Amino acid sequence: MEKLIAQLLFLIGLVAWLGWVLTRRYMGPDVESAEKGDPPSDAQLRWYIRSIRQDMAMMSVTNFAILLVLVFALVLKF
Repeated sequence: MEKLIAQLLFLIGLVAWLGWVLTRRYMGPDVESAEKGDPPSDAQLRWYIRSIRQDMAMMSVTNFAILLVLVFALVLKF
């Protein structure tokens, strides 16, 4: 019974995490393309760097979730 509860809680957490990732990734504002030929302003460069940092953070969260799924599968033999 405890194993079933642990599996259900893990799956609920995984679905909640997936919903958060998809909402953050696809519901956010899209990047507008800048005109070619003009160098980017300081504000645009800061925005690009911020966007890259967010993408890297999202990849680390995704990799951590994959690790949790693998550990869960190996430990509890799901």
